[in-house]
Amino acid sequence: MPGKVTEALQSWEEAGVLVRSRSRWRIIPASIWWTIWKERNSRCFENIENSIEQIKLNCILILCFWCNHIWSNDPVSIIDVLDSL
Repeated sequence: MPGKVTEALQSWEEAGVLVRSRSRWRIIPASIWWTIWKERNSRCFENIENSIEQIKLNCILILCFWCNHIWSNDPVSIIDVLDSL
């Protein structure tokens, strides 16, 4: 397990060497961290705690949103993105 964020990103980059859609692959850590950050804020400031299933769904939804926003003219669907992982 990586001890630093830079090590985690490096191992993620190495794992994605053969992925068809590398630019989408690189967004995944940010979507995970953003989801965790939002969950942390909900728990700390709003006293709202989501289930692990909801947290996972939130992560997938933010990934879909970002991919659709960045590649709005790209016909690749989120299913294609998830299949490429």
